[in-house]
Amino acid sequence: MRFVAAGSVYPAYATYKAVLAPKRPPPPGRNAAAASLEAESARDALLKYWAVWGLACAAERLLEVHIDRVFPYYPHAKLAFLLWLQLHNTHGASLLFDRYLVPHLCRYERKLDIMLEAGAQLAEMFYSTYAGPIGYMRRALGLAATQLAVLLKWLATPDDPPGLDPQQQQQQQQQGGGVAGLGSNLRRRGGGGSGL
Repeated sequence: MRFVAAGSVYPAYATYKAVLAPKRPPPPGRNAAAASLEAESARDALLKYWAVWGLACAAERLLEVHIDRVFPYYPHAKLAFLLWLQLHNTHGASLLFDRYLVPHLCRYERKLDIMLEAGAQLAEMFYSTYAGPIGYMRRALGLAATQLAVLLKWLATPDDPPGLDPQQQQQQQQQGGGVAGLGSNLRRRGGGGSGL
């Protein structure tokens, strides 16, 4: 987990560039076919990188406690491994993907697809069961955030509560009720004190 930025920042930017490359015109002096082939090759390499990096992160998470105890220079080795995966001249991610991941994933692909489909159905069932409460919580949190923003704005300017014109403020202060009444009562008492 120490080198998440080293493993994701450059590849994320390179992915952005690779995704947009076909939509952009080729640089001046470059052949369109060569630029397209280069962009396709970059996308292929990045997809392989993300597959290897994702599995490496999952494996690291499972073995994290033991790795630090057994291998004291693990952070340095991990940084070197990430660089080896990313560099274009080493093709580390492509090598691991083609030599190790593809054979193992091909062997278990059908079972993995069945498990992922079952997981997707379970997630859909969970969401459809709790769609009402999830929507309610989303609306409640949005309302709470709005009310908190209004309260914070009011606290920042206690003499001018939001949403009230001066005549309404005066009426509430005379009645001693509401937010404006509370603010005026606090000001009369010197900011709260022990009288509340």
